[in-house]
Amino acid sequence: MRFLITGLGSIGQRHYKNLLALGEKNILVYRTSRGSNRDFVAAFVKEFRPKIFYNLDQAFAMKPDAVIITNPTAFHVELAHKAVASGAHVFTEKPLSNTLARTEALIERVKKNKLVGYVGYNLRFHPLLRKMKQWLDAGIIGKPVRASAEIGEYLPDWHPWEDYRKTYAAKKGLGGGVVLTQSHDIDYLYWFFGKAARVVAFGGKKSDLKINVEDVAEAVIEFQSGMVASLSMDYLARPPKRRFEVLGTRGRLLWDYQAKTLSSVPLKKTATALTVTEPKSFERNTMFLQELKHFINCIQGKAKPLIDIYQGREVLRVALAIKDSMAKRKIIKL
Repeated sequence: MRFLITGLGSIGQRHYKNLLALGEKNILVYRTSRGSNRDFVAAFVKEFRPKIFYNLDQAFAMKPDAVIITNPTAFHVELAHKAVASGAHVFTEKPLSNTLARTEALIERVKKNKLVGYVGYNLRFHPLLRKMKQWLDAGIIGKPVRASAEIGEYLPDWHPWEDYRKTYAAKKGLGGGVVLTQSHDIDYLYWFFGKAARVVAFGGKKSDLKINVEDVAEAVIEFQSGMVASLSMDYLARPPKRRFEVLGTRGRLLWDYQAKTLSSVPLKKTATALTVTEPKSFERNTMFLQELKHFINCIQGKAKPLIDIYQGREVLRVALAIKDSMAKRKIIKL
């Protein structure tokens, strides 16, 4: 197949390398300019010598079979529409957008053209998170009644090769802010517990980081099932942290990303606690490789998307409700 990647930031470069690792060699790249991340991109271009287009129409004239969208969040839906209109399958990096505008039309367009639309939430491929979902579905802790998720990471540490103030994550106009940028954790809450019913949140720009978006968010989400989850997000934690706990009627599950562990702690003192660790062969890029392979399998009719554009839109609705609640200081119904 012929792939088009829209952007050569860190995630665009990762997808390019992973396509090569999966045996794909016909890979095109579209860039909006020659200036951003100059040294970082120059080193990649020198090593891999990708075919780069600086005109989007010229790139689409090459008839890509699939488009992988890695531009800033604010441009995702516009590019996705153009990809679908050209007849290409589309992989959109998370989140789907920074607004719901044109997302419903995109869903309908993908469906009408019988294309694959996928949203890149790579934690769906984390082995311990998948195991946690299996344990929960098997009833190992009984009925789930409450959950808490926590994600924190100091923004200036993310990409040492670039000024954090100039990144999309730091800019409102590009769809930045901790809620959208770290929406992985919103996605797995949706994956585990389904659609949300109500959201209330507090937070905003609280630190001295030189950004114009929220860097702290504290949210409580009530799901249609009655399940309740708290979500803490920030751009400030050093070292990084990501933890997810589910409390059930017969015990609790705890996933600690940094500790690389998943634990099941039973309510009864006579029962045995269980802890498993990541497979020795696992590394962070494994998730990205597996999701890209899954996307290709979906195109080939071998699988159905674990998270399609409709589900990506549902995650986005919750993220935007969190931002809306913070701004309006009120409960938001979904």
